[in-house]
Amino acid sequence: MMKKFLLFAAALLGAAGVFAAPESQIVYPEYAVLASGGDIIVRDYEGTPVLKIGKLDFAWSSPVAVPVRVEQTAKDTFKIVYRIDRDDSGKVALEGTLRALPDGHIRLDWRLDAPKPVKTGGIMLELLPLKGTEKSAKVYKSGLWTRHEHGGIPFEVRDGYFRSFRNENTALWLLLGGNANYSNGWSEHPGFTKKEDGKFTASLEFLVCAPELEDYEAVALFHKRPLGLRLSTEKPFNLWESGSPELKVQVSNPYNRPKQGVAFEIIGRDFDGKTVLKESKQLMLKPFETKELTFRLPEAERTIYFVEAKAVIPGEKEIFSRTNLAILPPHEYRHRRESKFALSAYFMIPSEKDVYALMQRMGVRILRHGDNRVTGQYGILALDHAGIGPDDSPAQAAKRIGEMVRRAAERRNPEIEFCNEWNMSAKSAEEKRRRARRYVELLRELKKVRDEHDPELKIIGMGMAGADTAFLKLMAENGAVPLMDGGVAMHPGRGNMTPDYEGDGWTYLGAIRRWRKAMDELGIKTMHLSEVYAATCPNDSWKDSYRHAAENVILTYAIGLAEGAESIQFYQLHDSVWHDLGGVNHKDSEYHYGLLMRDGTVKPSLLAYAAVAEALDGAKFVKYLDFGGKVRGIGFSTPRGPLAFVYDRTDGFFLTERTKEFAGTEPWVDTWKSRRKAVFDAAGDTVTVIDPIGRAKTVRAVNGKVTLELSGAPLMVYGIRF
Repeated sequence: MMKKFLLFAAALLGAAGVFAAPESQIVYPEYAVLASGGDIIVRDYEGTPVLKIGKLDFAWSSPVAVPVRVEQTAKDTFKIVYRIDRDDSGKVALEGTLRALPDGHIRLDWRLDAPKPVKTGGIMLELLPLKGTEKSAKVYKSGLWTRHEHGGIPFEVRDGYFRSFRNENTALWLLLGGNANYSNGWSEHPGFTKKEDGKFTASLEFLVCAPELEDYEAVALFHKRPLGLRLSTEKPFNLWESGSPELKVQVSNPYNRPKQGVAFEIIGRDFDGKTVLKESKQLMLKPFETKELTFRLPEAERTIYFVEAKAVIPGEKEIFSRTNLAILPPHEYRHRRESKFALSAYFMIPSEKDVYALMQRMGVRILRHGDNRVTGQYGILALDHAGIGPDDSPAQAAKRIGEMVRRAAERRNPEIEFCNEWNMSAKSAEEKRRRARRYVELLRELKKVRDEHDPELKIIGMGMAGADTAFLKLMAENGAVPLMDGGVAMHPGRGNMTPDYEGDGWTYLGAIRRWRKAMDELGIKTMHLSEVYAATCPNDSWKDSYRHAAENVILTYAIGLAEGAESIQFYQLHDSVWHDLGGVNHKDSEYHYGLLMRDGTVKPSLLAYAAVAEALDGAKFVKYLDFGGKVRGIGFSTPRGPLAFVYDRTDGFFLTERTKEFAGTEPWVDTWKSRRKAVFDAAGDTVTVIDPIGRAKTVRAVNGKVTLELSGAPLMVYGIRF
């Protein structure tokens, strides 16, 4: 029986009569690369054709590079000679090299001459699956967990995006060189880049391996790592309603080598830093063997666990992986129709049904975009968000406006937020004035089309980057206010300070109040916060830690409701970006704005979103609270009684020091330095205290007083007088 791969298979590819004599061939027991004329074919160990490597099509320009001859320059190397068709310049030239190695790696490299105005960005390589070979529809986006050099939060770095070509004997795993979204049934994007000498280069690499290998195993083999390691559960988002969460760990030896002794360790912690799982064992892995281990975390009413598993072969670098598991009990929201809780962006991962069910449990009422024929089944109201660029032509703008009005009518969207952050990229005062004039012209056109085709649709003015009141006033000077019958939107970006900080710059409460003041002066009543944030880019001193993100989500929604926002739309549900769903990029903070990790698992901030949505269900703002000293709060009336958000600002508003070698803290580490006891008047014999991830406890009052220990983290408290 073949297990993982027939490394001992006879070298059938060299046997007489299997093939007609090719011009060039690189033959190994496991596979062969054959070339006849310009055709390059990869075959499996039985001689079955798997994949044809063909021409390169300049998709954004006219030329096509057709391979016409292959020269074998070494036992393991081909030189590929191309003919350039449809080259009006006569100056396009391409040369290619293929190198195939005994370990299954096949690498293609190209060097290109292409004068202006030939466009090289869209070049596609023809890769034709042959004889029943199946090309994977899904790209496997591998991340490699890495320790931080200054002792901060471990994080994933991009380990490669892969697509497989598979038949019953063999799999070819392709490391994509360019844009993974540029793909079809017969080609992939190599991604040519310009070098200092003016030439363009690109490369692609395959690994030939057994079809039984799973994605994480094939990638470990591709990168010649000693082991493959995967953590998984059977629950979407690793989220349970109750019980004891179960985690599966797979440790794989993807090689044909003697038994390997593996030192395995796993540790799990809860939000308080308590170690709830700790095991270590020695594993013996045979060639191609995978061990599956199962672990259980403690039962809890509501919590989050942070788990790391590590596997080490003596003398080799450690392999480790992390994930989160959470418990969130069911909850029924009784005042959903009045709720301002919203999401700005989301991806249908792992499925539409799972995502909408999660939103429903979180307490999401409003979406920035979506189809009410679907979202209505979950009690969620979808608005729409669509835009036009400040430099789009009149014809483009007219077409787009017609499309967005038709779409809003079809999807039953009651409001549309029109355009996004034009102010952000305007580099001069004159450019801002021009854009403001152009925006109002488009508003008038949108209103005209709206009035004709969907008169009930309301128009929300552009989501502004920060409290750019100057741009808002320029819009108003050009006549925007009566055209925005749905109000205006703003994105109160926030840096390394708590949301209740009222300073200038990228602050939350400060931005909202500056914006509201300008709105009042201009006669605009309705404010949407169509992007609010608690981004968690690891080891970035301008962003939140995972723990501070949970605390700041609580205050973001309490303040947003207190300041009268019509919707408070968190940006966003998932980590990664719309053009790289589930992608890995530790250097780009845009990949870390989600309430879910890249692998779809829960961050503490998602539990915070649900906790504050539950607490503010049916709530009405009463007043901001000052209990003396540095103890602050926000008071609400709720159907469950008075609710106070209380916290202590002894440590100030700033969460980090912005240093070059900043190292973030783990989510179970509470970094607030000060702990102070505060005495409150109690309305009864007990008060209920809820922490930032929604865990509740009862504290008894004595003689009408209750003492609570406070830090900079907000507590939600029922039962104190204010």
